[in-house]
Amino acid sequence: MLAHWENVAEIQGMSFIETNSAGDSRKVGVEIEFGGLELKQICQLVENAVGGQVEHKSQYTAVIHDTQVGKVKVELDAVLFNEFKLRGMLRGLPVAKDQRELTDLVEKALASEARRWVPFELVFEPLAFDRIGELKAITRALSVEAEGTGASVYNAFGLHFNPDLPALDAATVLRYLRAFLVLYESLKKSHAIDLTRQMSPFITAFPDAYTKLVLDPRYLPDTTQLIEDYLEHNATRNRALDMLPLFAHIDEDLVRQQLPDEKINARPTLHYRLPDCRVDDSEWTILKEWEVYLELEQLVADEQELSRRVDQMYQQLKHPLRAFFNKVWLAVRKFFNGN
Repeated sequence: MLAHWENVAEIQGMSFIETNSAGDSRKVGVEIEFGGLELKQICQLVENAVGGQVEHKSQYTAVIHDTQVGKVKVELDAVLFNEFKLRGMLRGLPVAKDQRELTDLVEKALASEARRWVPFELVFEPLAFDRIGELKAITRALSVEAEGTGASVYNAFGLHFNPDLPALDAATVLRYLRAFLVLYESLKKSHAIDLTRQMSPFITAFPDAYTKLVLDPRYLPDTTQLIEDYLEHNATRNRALDMLPLFAHIDEDLVRQQLPDEKINARPTLHYRLPDCRVDDSEWTILKEWEVYLELEQLVADEQELSRRVDQMYQQLKHPLRAFFNKVWLAVRKFFNGN
């Protein structure tokens, strides 16, 4: 266990734990939400940027194989359009039996209408941490016509990171949760999240009661207790750091007991949902957002600093009035010392 914390590498001066429990270099999956383009346009732009062969699955999903950054999925990001549920629903209707042309026509019409209010999503095969910059060719290609978060008050589009963890034991997962809670406000500020996305339900902060529970230095749960406590306070995917995919991978039965109908893709990763997708901003890159995320990795890798920050924040939550007056006193001292 300790060896994982000693195996620290750096990217852009940011330290992180380099390998997972199997000794393999850690990887991260990336998801980009955006609007303004049709499926064929997106596939063509991706193919032009990083190569590959396009396989169209339906009017609203495709897979681009063998690109320079691995397999890329393209899909409308809505439950209705995922996993071919729509086609299955239509086939269940008497009018749709043996009428492939009608089924295709209805799908096409619905997909065309849905793209007005449902974003498309690019889902990338996991890449090594230091390969995130390779996605710039794709975002640059999309930027000419695609719409990002700031293009409309309805565009609460996001950029999601799904990094695998150094290990899946309760102590490791707890470190990541604590580091995120400690850094939450500064991460939001660094990402410069659009007001539309901040007001959306998709990146809701953890409840105060849960934050206080997790930051309590006496909180040392085993895996089952950690998952049960999370589900008690966070029975939703709409968290800035969604832990449900990870917990479903660790103990799917336990998660499904609480959330039998929630769409959860079990995987051994975090689901970090904070950043906007400003693909239509020529100055924006995924790498910039990734470097902000690495602040979390850096804190996790520094056991002593993490412990200090956790204790400090817990005391502030436990004694809010004292924390308020300390903040005022520091501000007053800074004012007078500056004059």
